[in-house]
Amino acid sequence: MRKIRVDELKPGMVFDKAVYIDMNNILVAPMVPLKKEDIDRLVKWGIEEVETAGVMIKQEEEPSSKRESLKDKVSKLTEMMESGSEEEEGVLFPGSIEDLFDELVSMIEDVFEKIRNGVGYDKEMIIDVIDRLIEKVKEDKNKALTVAAAEQEGKYIYALAASVSILAVVTGISLEYGKHRLIPLGVGALLHDIGMVRIPSYIIEKKGTLSDDEYNRIKTHPIYGYRIITKELELTNEIATIALQHHEAYDGTGYPRKSKGEGISEFAKIVSICDVYAAMTRKRSYRDEHLSYNAMKNVLSESNRMFDPNIVKAFLSNMAIHPIGSIVQLNNNVIGMVVSANPELPLRPRIEVLVDEFGDRIKGEKFLDLQELADLYITKPLSKAYLKQKFNE
Repeated sequence: MRKIRVDELKPGMVFDKAVYIDMNNILVAPMVPLKKEDIDRLVKWGIEEVETAGVMIKQEEEPSSKRESLKDKVSKLTEMMESGSEEEEGVLFPGSIEDLFDELVSMIEDVFEKIRNGVGYDKEMIIDVIDRLIEKVKEDKNKALTVAAAEQEGKYIYALAASVSILAVVTGISLEYGKHRLIPLGVGALLHDIGMVRIPSYIIEKKGTLSDDEYNRIKTHPIYGYRIITKELELTNEIATIALQHHEAYDGTGYPRKSKGEGISEFAKIVSICDVYAAMTRKRSYRDEHLSYNAMKNVLSESNRMFDPNIVKAFLSNMAIHPIGSIVQLNNNVIGMVVSANPELPLRPRIEVLVDEFGDRIKGEKFLDLQELADLYITKPLSKAYLKQKFNE
């Protein structure tokens, strides 16, 4: 393998063998022209060298329609600045994490619809939204976790995908992934259930117990997902493997191939935990959500059987005993939502007050830091449904 400096790469370069970012990640496949976006992404990620066992065989001229003039770049930059965008590491990332979550939900719904109807989708749009998500998570991890835990009315499968992508990115950051690993992880997390477009809607929406035949149909969605991601979205095998393996179990009892241990990709292991946790904490038409506290205990109990214990440790390092977004009651009857964890004192997080000690709904924002309030402590977790019933919301 020989190394090539990123500043020596040019759009249109074609190599006779794959070019790698590192030993696990392909930049471009053999005989595929290098794009300007590929080089820009390497620069943004701070990568200085790539590797290949091949040689450059030609350099294609980049189509003029793809080249952006200096005038176009200045015009675009001026327009974004006038719109009040925030600048982050030389790239503009407008809006809040809440806005971005809504964009994720809308995007994955649009992807599902287009794939269902046999229409393609621009993979660069998916990569871009995950790129922006990573920056927002890095800005404020606790805020991102709160948004991931927020209840969404309807659009269950799309909101779940958005939440899983946030949880996966947070976990990847805990594992000290660089951006070149966070991007495929986040994209795979967002698309992990894309194979469900090939499952009849009457099975997906069924409220009662699935028959053996229906359950077997459901179990084919990882294979469909792999095919869709590689063939229709033209994304990498690394991303597609997340969809293929997110229902595999660490002990080999999962599906579709009963892969186990090191036979399951690390990205798929992460998404598996995030998917199970996010699904348990969301309400379905046929059941209420599990308490975040109980969902976390279930994840812990499945360590070594369903999940890789090392990945469980990384996942739970962000969640604390009372996960961000969970509802709790204090000893003075105040009800609040956990907004940030305290790693040193996991039983004493910071909470946003939702209901005061007299049982009245709070208007506006009020926060309590239990680390600084020795006389207050959490007595029990509550469900989001409890609040809805109490205040007829």
